Amino acid sequence: MKLIIGLGNPGSEYLNNRHNVGFMALDNLYAHYLFESWRAKLGGLFSTASLGSEKILLVKPQTFMNLSGICVAKFKHFFKINVADIFVIYDDIDLGFGEVKIKQGGGDAGHKGVRSISQHLQTKDFNRIRLGIGRPITKEEVSHFVLSNFSKTEKDKLLILFQSLSEDIVKIIQKRTP
Repeated sequence: MKLIIGLGNPGSEYLNNRHNVGFMALDNLYAHYLFESWRAKLGGLFSTASLGSEKILLVKPQTFMNLSGICVAKFKHFFKINVADIFVIYDDIDLGFGEVKIKQGGGDAGHKGVRSISQHLQTKDFNRIRLGIGRPITKEEVSHFVLSNFSKTEKDKLLILFQSLSEDIVKIIQKRTP
């Protein structure tokens, strides 16, 4: 079983925020494949499907971003998932808008949701799918920027990105795990 986590903040006021791009990516995966209905469990919303030979568990933590690790650790332990089978999709201000970087392990680069996951899993060795949201002009604007909404043009570009990600997710998962 593969666990795909999308990071974001719960609540309608955060729905279209840049910080919620992980939730948005999961919503698009959910719509692209035949996932079961979302259900609440272990502090998150989850859905399952089989993609090719892989059983996939999508999870949107319903804690706020900075506490995401609590929910992720609960799902990991409940479903007995190896760290190598965990994929976290999240926003990255160090990547240009629409850029995607995939890697296993590494630091949190100041992302408090990723930091929380590392702390609660007691490892940094999970897979990361970083989605570029661009960067504000000054450091002081970062917290405001990540909680701002995408423009209409950006949303349109994200739909194309999510479509590509949805089509490639099975290949990404198979390539990144033993």
